[in-house]
This record gives sequence, C-alpha cells and structure tokens, in this order.
Amino acid sequence: MKLYRCLAPYYERFMSHIDYEGEAEAVYRLLFQEHKLNGRILDVGAGSGGHLLPLAGMNIKVSGLDYSEEMIALLKKKLSEKHLANKLYTMDMREMSFEYTFDAIYCLGETIHHLADIGEANAFFRCASTALKPGSILIFSWQEPEYFSELLNCGDFYECHGDDYLLWSAERLSEREDAIDLHYTAFIEQNIDSYTRIRETHRLAVFHRHDLEHALKKTGFHHREDLEDLCFNDLLLNEDTRHISVFEKTR
Repeated sequence: MKLYRCLAPYYERFMSHIDYEGEAEAVYRLLFQEHKLNGRILDVGAGSGGHLLPLAGMNIKVSGLDYSEEMIALLKKKLSEKHLANKLYTMDMREMSFEYTFDAIYCLGETIHHLADIGEANAFFRCASTALKPGSILIFSWQEPEYFSELLNCGDFYECHGDDYLLWSAERLSEREDAIDLHYTAFIEQNIDSYTRIRETHRLAVFHRHDLEHALKKTGFHHREDLEDLCFNDLLLNEDTRHISVFEKTR
C-alpha cells in the first residue's frame, strides 16, 4: 500500500475532475443536518486534503489519516498555510487505532480499492467499528466490478492535464480474478520541452456488493440506504458503477 511516493507532489494536477467540494458538502449535509452529529470526524485516505479542507473551512473538527507520508506532509503544509491545526495521522487503515472514538468516518476517493482483498477490507471495517461510537456513521465510496472490466478493455489510455500528460493502462493479474494492476506513467512539464517522467503501479482490489455488505454486517454495521439516497444521489447521477455507501454502527 505504499502509494504516491513519487506522484504525491503532482497528485492534484491529475485529479481536477473530482468534485471534492460537492462531496464534502454532501458529507456535511448528511452528518450535521440529517443525522445531527456534533463531534469528531475522521477522513481515511485524506490525501492532500480534497475533502478535509472544505470541511475544515466549515469549522468541522475533522482529522485526517493517510498511509502516505508524502501526502500527509502536503496536507500538513496546506493546513499550516490556512492557520488550521487539524489532527493528522500517518497510519495504516487496516490497523488504525486511536485514543478516543469518532462520531463519523468517511473514506472517499475509492481508497478502499487500495486494500488487497475482502479480508483487508474486513480489517478496515473492524478498526472503523472500534473507532466509532454506537449510532455513528461510516461513509465510503467504491466501484462495481464492471468498472474494472471497462478499465481492462480500454488498453493504453492517454490524458492531457494542462501541460502535463498521463498514460495509464490496466492489467489483470494472471493468478487472481479479484484485483488488477493500474500502471501510471506521468510526464510533468518542468520547462519548455522539458519533462520529468514518473511511474507508479497501483494494485486495486475488485469487490462485490454482497461481500462488502456481509463484512460490514459482521462488524456491527447497518446499511442506511435512506441517507445515501438523500445526500449522494445527485452527485452520482452520471456514474453507473460508482457508489457512496452509508452504514450506521449498531453495537
């Protein structure tokens, strides 16, 4: 799971298509208007702060967790520039533990697919259950298996982001049907006609809905489809395979 070691400084250049503020506003609406929470929030896979910073700007007590030291360093710098002192953790989401409990945890950006398999997802759910109070909320985004099939069928794919370029391709692991390797080659402009080339490979797990729901039920969570429909449906209107799921801790 050691990701974004090289890509971290350039991460935001290639993620401008994500509606971070819209998703942060939906999280705020769910937690503070519909579910009436008033306490600590944890952003798992916080990255460089796409969701955390808008929520912090709303005076929400949101902490950030990421496995990448490079990402946490970027986020810490941004918080300092905004004179914010949110708590940050460089920690493995499969083994996370804290000195206090949270009222909500969210894990967006499809971070859950960076786990190796359903066993590791189950480890995350167990840690989340331990870190949450009864009645608290877990929010996470994920993609259906069809999404990964589409990636595999794309072949090499080329994107232009301003003066930077990204070439990526997906590869099925010969020994496994539940994971793919996503190969990134980024060309970052340094000067006119001068580029730095960066390569990373991210292994992504493929999950089925029934496996996720079974693992969550075993760790004491109840599916809240009513809150999903109310707060996230509009964000996902044009996305056939992506979901933002909401579960409530019941015990």
